[in-house]
Amino acid sequence: MRNDGLTVNLLFLVSVVTFGTWFPLAYNIVALNGPQLVVVTWIRSVGCSRISNTSSIFTDVNETHSQWQLWCSEFIAESGDEVGEMLAENHTLNAVWALTSALFSLGGLISALTSGPLIHRYGLKISILINAAILVGGTGVCCLSPVAHSFEMLIVGRIIVGFAVGSGCVLTPMYTAELTPVALRGALGTLPTTMFVLGMIAATVMGLPFVLGNSWGWPILLTLHLLPVGLMCVVLPFCPESPRHLFLRRGEKVAAEQALVWLRGTTDVQEELAVIQEEAEKDSTRDRVSIVGLLRSPFLRSTLWLAAVPMTALHFSGYSCLSFYSTAIFSAAGLTRLNSIYASLGLWCIFLLVNLVSLTLVDRSGRRILLLISHAGTLIGLCFLVLTMALTRHQGYEWTKYGSVASIFFFIVSHGVALFSVPWILGAELFTQEARAAAMTLISVVCWVTELMATLIFPLIIAAAQEYTFIIFIGFVALTGLFTYWKVPETKGKTIKQIQDLLRPPNCK
Repeated sequence: MRNDGLTVNLLFLVSVVTFGTWFPLAYNIVALNGPQLVVVTWIRSVGCSRISNTSSIFTDVNETHSQWQLWCSEFIAESGDEVGEMLAENHTLNAVWALTSALFSLGGLISALTSGPLIHRYGLKISILINAAILVGGTGVCCLSPVAHSFEMLIVGRIIVGFAVGSGCVLTPMYTAELTPVALRGALGTLPTTMFVLGMIAATVMGLPFVLGNSWGWPILLTLHLLPVGLMCVVLPFCPESPRHLFLRRGEKVAAEQALVWLRGTTDVQEELAVIQEEAEKDSTRDRVSIVGLLRSPFLRSTLWLAAVPMTALHFSGYSCLSFYSTAIFSAAGLTRLNSIYASLGLWCIFLLVNLVSLTLVDRSGRRILLLISHAGTLIGLCFLVLTMALTRHQGYEWTKYGSVASIFFFIVSHGVALFSVPWILGAELFTQEARAAAMTLISVVCWVTELMATLIFPLIIAAAQEYTFIIFIGFVALTGLFTYWKVPETKGKTIKQIQDLLRPPNCK
């Protein structure tokens, strides 16, 4: 009897793969957040040792040379935001810290451009395992950087890690989609997002000063994401490759049938095999649209804008900066360093709950309306954040610190309603099968480029503009909100053909 329900084998495999790919992705985004002061101090120590041939920051030598003062003299903060003042004073140190955080996204950008050839040559399962090996290597480079006394190694390691987890972000949804029956793709599609936020929570907890967010523990902190990766590497070799890959790419119909039997828990899989073969025959009659072909087509190019603009709003709303620098932002809002980490932990717990709720609303309320609500709430949160941070800094009001914290929480709730998830849904819904691969590649590139720009520029601007930095995000969210209101159609409950008819001008239908 055919079984389209959830089996133990299917749930186990999808859980292990998403745990081993999306958990490390989020973990590494947040990992340097809690121990930021410790890592920045270490980078300063490395710079000092290169100037004075000593690894000690704190020295009694009365040196007037400007470089010595910047890198080696004892730093005494005038306010509670020690790391913010340290970075504002030393622009080179600030640039090194910005590169350390942001070039993680450069690795993700490279992976978005190279995942396709890797899949074509090795298949999804083997590609995931290859990226796991790359992740281990990148993690090793990061962890050896304190031993080598080289912040350049930390930066290079972060790029390698970003490449590995970025590839997993592309490979895992494709692998799980090809394993899962159509009726379960929506339900199991929530697992990557759940694992992502769990990775944020785990990194924040382990980054507490009394856990691993200290001078001896932060290199260990950067290795813990290998635990789910190790579990995945032990389990995955004993699990099947995607049935579609076995059937369509390798022509191994018997192996594909065995994989389906294992996944579905029944021998009645002939109907599903027939569907795969029928889809293959249909695809063979269509010409695949390349990236260049997509960009040359006026219709496809205009459709790409509908998916790309919400994707840019995902990161240029300030979310990426909050992910990488939430502890510093809470400190700048007036909280102590420890309370800032606790606030970050609470923030990601709330984010997890909001995402679980939003996943139930997307198919009920619609994509467009949720995007508009998300934009409006994000704007309100950012406006109040600028106001309360300015009052705290210039007027010294104590209550405004808590107003800033509340504004950040309101921002993350609003962002989680739609801006975090709907841009990915739109990319898959707005394009036909032959154009979808090229479109999703370009959308992934947009995602990583905007994240790289936001996280690289933010620490440089905030050192000069401080709380008024968020005005930039306010302006951008306002623009993308207007674009969404005027241009983005509602795709809820519509087939691909209906969406295409809606998008095409009357004279082109």
